[in-house]
Amino acid sequence: MQNQWKSDMQPVMMTDDIAFVGGTPVSVHALIGRDGLILIDSGYPGMLSGVEENLRALGLHLGDVRFVVHSHGHIDHYGSTAEIVRRTGAQTLIGREDADIVDGRRDLSWAEELKLDRPEPFTPERTFSDGETLTLCGRTIRCVHAPGHTEGTYAFFIETTVNGAPMTAAMHGGVGLGSMQRWFLEKRGLPLSLREDFIAGAQRLMEEHVDIVLGNHPQQNDTAGKTVRMNGAVNPFVDRSEWRRFLDNCARQVRSMLDEEERTLRHS
Repeated sequence: MQNQWKSDMQPVMMTDDIAFVGGTPVSVHALIGRDGLILIDSGYPGMLSGVEENLRALGLHLGDVRFVVHSHGHIDHYGSTAEIVRRTGAQTLIGREDADIVDGRRDLSWAEELKLDRPEPFTPERTFSDGETLTLCGRTIRCVHAPGHTEGTYAFFIETTVNGAPMTAAMHGGVGLGSMQRWFLEKRGLPLSLREDFIAGAQRLMEEHVDIVLGNHPQQNDTAGKTVRMNGAVNPFVDRSEWRRFLDNCARQVRSMLDEEERTLRHS
């Protein structure tokens, strides 16, 4: 990742008060609050210049960031946090299970697997747990533990509006298969049961009513394609069936991985 990454995706107001300001490598979302901004994740190290550029394009300002809330402890989601804290004084939050990754006590950042230097650590001012509701800048974020991708991955449920109509936006904090593969879990001394935990968590989350899916990576919810289709009459981010479809597909992928793993072990 370049030290001065430039924006490579168009920023967009997905709702009246939720903005996408990340890029192709990973999502960063900004929630507009009463007295400042809340960022959901910070991107890779070096992404901050592009995030700042995207904020500015929407009439928002990095200096107004008051909090950075993290979906989990991988380099692509907290890599720019220490720099944000230096520049803004923002407070940081993460699920309690991943706090010892971002403060440097455990090396589970996925940096080694990506052949990158470990990201600069930070000490979160606050951790959260399953079912906890955060109230930040007048906004509420309900946190649901969704382990698998990491032990401390969380889903977030955020009340928002679209053209003034109340809606619920949600993000699953981590669905990638790489950190749920057997080789990685065994290498890092993590329980293989995290894969079953992921499936169970996805099934639980499917029962939630969600109007708008926020992709933890933009490919997960076609952020770029929906941005192109935005117009005054229709908001393509509003899709009340997408959440369940997305989670069902993710659970199927993990089940397929486990089935393939079992076949391989049987024939080895």
